[in-house]
Amino acid sequence: MLKAIVLMLFMSIAVFKHTFASSSFPFQGGVVVSKDSSRTSKQGALKKEKFNIDKASEDEIGYTQAVKVGNTIYVSGAVGWGKMEDAINLAYQEIEKSLKNYHASFANVVKENLYTTSLDSVIKYKDLRKKYYGKDYPAATWVEVKRLYNSGLVLEVEVVAVMPEK
Repeated sequence: MLKAIVLMLFMSIAVFKHTFASSSFPFQGGVVVSKDSSRTSKQGALKKEKFNIDKASEDEIGYTQAVKVGNTIYVSGAVGWGKMEDAINLAYQEIEKSLKNYHASFANVVKENLYTTSLDSVIKYKDLRKKYYGKDYPAATWVEVKRLYNSGLVLEVEVVAVMPEK
């Protein structure tokens, strides 16, 4: 469990740069889509369709906001700061942008990992989160952590979504 938390905190570093890249909140970065990345292995080329909120910052850190491989979409942790009710909306709106890039929605989300510095606050405002899913909830894990990458962050949410097979 500790290894998983440490790994997720490390991934938070990547989220920090694009979220706090501007001098004022909320972050309003440009969106860049990159579809030219693939890796070759002994099994052949792995096609990755990437989506960036702020490509320059993400490249500097070494991550991508979202990656689609086959019919599966992996969305990096979207963050929120300030009051929890605001943080929840900020994070889920950013996830929504990433999903929409792939013509997906929260209906396609099958797994959610949520990390927060105040689990009681997330529980208090859980209905804000539920509105994004309607009544089609994914498998979910919620974890309270001592802190996220930046002390101003109170929430980080990552999701995995699956598109119907063609």
